[in-house]
Amino acid sequence: MTALPKDWPHLLPETWTLADVEALPEGSRVEIIDGALIVNPSPTPLHQRIIFQLAVELEAALPDGWRHAFGVDVLLAEEPLAYVTPDIVVFDGSLPLSTLPIPREAVLLVVEVVSKGSRSHDRGSKPLVYAEAGIAHYWRVESRQSGALTTTVHTFVLDDGRYVRTGEYSDRLTLTEPFPVDFKVAGLTD
Repeated sequence: MTALPKDWPHLLPETWTLADVEALPEGSRVEIIDGALIVNPSPTPLHQRIIFQLAVELEAALPDGWRHAFGVDVLLAEEPLAYVTPDIVVFDGSLPLSTLPIPREAVLLVVEVVSKGSRSHDRGSKPLVYAEAGIAHYWRVESRQSGALTTTVHTFVLDDGRYVRTGEYSDRLTLTEPFPVDFKVAGLTD
């Protein structure tokens, strides 16, 4: 990750724009929701393990025409700016892999793996901006690192501008939408 200048807090704009984000050093771990800056800490090894294992499961299940990536930026809105980095994004496979940020129109599913430091955003502000942007599916993964008793995948679908829970899976996740997928949830932390 690139270090920001020592005086960077004094250089911050009141409301962030896409140009402000693009001017940051490459590798800066920031997100913008409603024009406000969110600085993210580096993920824990467990957080990364869950992302990796889930990405493997999704890779095997993705139908033709869709791709996935982890840790890439998504532009949800320009005014006010909503520029986020979901843990996993499933997007239109016709989009060139060099595209950054991924435009909201190309996104089918976003996945957030909740950590103690990201709970309020992953459970609150991020699903709200994903819904406002029209992202059809949202999954939230909770584990012991977020305070859950067991690893659980919560699945949601967009319905009339808001997310409706479609399931809570702590043993086996089996879905037909947004595409058929079937895996053991406990395997995400193995």
